[in-house]
Amino acid sequence: MTEPDKSDKPTADHRNDDQEQLRRYAEDLSRIFQSEKEKRGLLENANKQLSLYAEDLNLAVSELRESEKNSGSLNILGVEEMMLQISPDDTVGYVNGPMAKLLGMPDRKAALGSPTTHWDNGFIGKGLIAALVQIARTSEEPHILERAYPRLPLELLSSSAGSHPAGAPILRFSVNAQKGRVQIIAQDVTKLRWLENTFSRYVSSAIIQKMQTLPSSEFLGMERREMTVLFGDLRGFTAISQTLTPEGIQEMINSFLANMVACVDRLEGTVDKYVGDEVMVLFGAPLEQPDHALRALICATEMQKAHRAWMKERELAAKPFRPLGVGVCTGSCVVGNIGAESRMDYTALGHPVNLAARICGEAQGGEILSISATRAAAMNALKAYSGDVPIPCFSFGSKGKISLKNMAEPVEVLAVTSDG
Repeated sequence: MTEPDKSDKPTADHRNDDQEQLRRYAEDLSRIFQSEKEKRGLLENANKQLSLYAEDLNLAVSELRESEKNSGSLNILGVEEMMLQISPDDTVGYVNGPMAKLLGMPDRKAALGSPTTHWDNGFIGKGLIAALVQIARTSEEPHILERAYPRLPLELLSSSAGSHPAGAPILRFSVNAQKGRVQIIAQDVTKLRWLENTFSRYVSSAIIQKMQTLPSSEFLGMERREMTVLFGDLRGFTAISQTLTPEGIQEMINSFLANMVACVDRLEGTVDKYVGDEVMVLFGAPLEQPDHALRALICATEMQKAHRAWMKERELAAKPFRPLGVGVCTGSCVVGNIGAESRMDYTALGHPVNLAARICGEAQGGEILSISATRAAAMNALKAYSGDVPIPCFSFGSKGKISLKNMAEPVEVLAVTSDG
């Protein structure tokens, strides 16, 4: 009988070796599981951080937009934004194309994560970004900085693709900080400031905002345009002014004109000029308005309505007042800036201007006078009307042909009434 080979029998050493191997396997598996757990933890933590960053970024943008909506002074609607976001470690977190162009970044994506000091020089001024960041981080309020840059090449501004007003480019920087991150928005406001300097005496800020979308060349030269002109003045003002003190005349005229201009602004007209107690208003210039005649007639109605309320208030306050006469005329005028180089005024010239002034002089207190051309243009514009003030129900009654000063032929004049 053959004895079994003793080497085939498990020994204590074999068992110890097996246990050691199992222990090593267990440790390896534990390390693998622990490593995977750590990886999952790191990924989860990274996802949380990214989510928090996205939430913070969205919150910052929302608060910035809300601030703009509420204050109307942070960023200017309708003007291209050049945006730079700076991370807490003073590196570039985000930059859009127009800002990258302004700062001289060859590749805006490659610039992400780079120190802002690399780009804080050049045409906008060395150290400007650092100064804006410091201001933002030491204050809870947004800040605005506006500067002229005589040496800034226009090709660095995307907004200069069209015509650009003469003079040094003007950049407006708004800066806001949120949890260490800073957002800088630059806007080229050269055209806006030029429009304000040129037209703020004539039109409301809302009209100037609309004018930004048009080429500057539209406002520089003279042009012929179909439009409507309105004149309004007080009846018998010359006589009553002789009984008033200079201060009394000033108070009455200023109060009257403020009342009229409010009506003009609601209909987006242009106050061309004041001559004593007379106001001249343009519709259809400098902004083209297909419904200019209709807007002018609605404005005349609103002016008479507001003036009646004004007279009642002044009567109760024992203050002087006089009724209002209005003349409205539509036709072809020449419009543009006229005057000496040192003093330019935007105005309209032509037969419709003279005719509107003449028929205004014929209007009685509380009356609106016009011509058939205005009636026809207004009726044709009913579907094109885009104003906010409701259209009243107009009636036109002929006053016959009237001979007017410096007019070769008598003119048929219409009396305009409405349900307003």
